[in-house]
Amino acid sequence: MNRTATAIGMAVLVVVIELVTFERARGVLLLVAGIPVVLALAAAIYSLWERSSAPDEPEADEIENGPAEMLRRWHARAQMLADRADGTRAEWDRHLRPLLAKEFELSSGQRVAKNRRATEAAGIMQFGPELWRWVDPANSALRDQTSPAPGRAALDEILSRLQAM
Repeated sequence: MNRTATAIGMAVLVVVIELVTFERARGVLLLVAGIPVVLALAAAIYSLWERSSAPDEPEADEIENGPAEMLRRWHARAQMLADRADGTRAEWDRHLRPLLAKEFELSSGQRVAKNRRATEAAGIMQFGPELWRWVDPANSALRDQTSPAPGRAALDEILSRLQAM
């Protein structure tokens, strides 16, 4: 039974006892009315004691968002992105290029929006002209469903050069 139902039941019991006692014995009214109050207080104390003595179980959020779950999700996302490196150019441009371009922008300090030529020069210097074309945010072709993506080897090389920055 939940706490609200218990509290309502105790209140009704007190009212009924007071009505019955008021009619029959006015002298014992206080004593008889105090019994349900003592019972309600005892139930509340027992409930608190039972809750504090129960072993701490992890909450649902902790189980769902624990370190192991976060690592599993990260691994699944990384695997999905790596699989897209072997897909089409449109998949690369839609899913990998924005991540790589943003990471390059953050690592190099070059903002594409501020100076496009400086960013391009830094990108060619860092990756070389062949790899830069796969990182360059201005070189996307989202509708190219036929051309292949550069593959995992190119992705590994790009990531290792980003890590070396």
